[in-house]
Amino acid sequence: MNALLLDEVQYRYPDGTAALRGVSFAVGVGETVALVGPNGSGKSTLLLHLNGLLRAEGGRVVVGGSTIDDRTLDAARRYVGLLFQNPEDQLFMPTVFEDVAFGPRNLGVRGDSLRKLAIAALEQVGLEPARFLERQSFNLSIGEKKRVALAGLLAMEPQLLVLDEPSAGLDPRSRRRLINLVRTLPQAKLIATHDLDMALETCERTVVLDGGRVVADGPTRDLLADRVFLEEHGLELPLSLGG
Repeated sequence: MNALLLDEVQYRYPDGTAALRGVSFAVGVGETVALVGPNGSGKSTLLLHLNGLLRAEGGRVVVGGSTIDDRTLDAARRYVGLLFQNPEDQLFMPTVFEDVAFGPRNLGVRGDSLRKLAIAALEQVGLEPARFLERQSFNLSIGEKKRVALAGLLAMEPQLLVLDEPSAGLDPRSRRRLINLVRTLPQAKLIATHDLDMALETCERTVVLDGGRVVADGPTRDLLADRVFLEEHGLELPLSLGG
């Protein structure tokens, strides 16, 4: 069974520009896949389809075996945890606890059960609950904000994590912590990133998107070691491979 299946997904922007032109690929249960491509390739637009924030105009988006439609939308949003590039787009409550607990609270979780969920999620992302539960989210570092936002997703117990540029804006230490964290998470993961060295470390497979189309889908090391192919699609060889 696939955690995610995209079948000839098509989408146009309101001005008529084609953003996605028949995108098809799958992410298996437990698999970690990188989604790479130049700016304007359609990556962010594609990610917004995966929990129904945008709806495909053609083709199908299937998560957990169910096509996203009006009937399945709520279940899809529980199945897929989408981490935005900017954590401030996700953190809006007064404290870390309230941010992490927001999703489960909306599902009716209360009291000790809610607190235990929040604590477990913070521990999973490497933030000590005693130090962070009552902190104000807006006072955290960018790396801490990203981990709190991720904890909020994990508290919902998603089966698929979709991460949009997770290493963007991080200093080297925070980036390393994030990479190590991502490698420990058991969920299926789709990671959209310009950080090709992160893709090499975390993803066994890479999908390359350009001009709204899939132009390659294969083993990460093979694709990202091909300098000529990468340059053709507005990408550079990862630093760890001599870029």
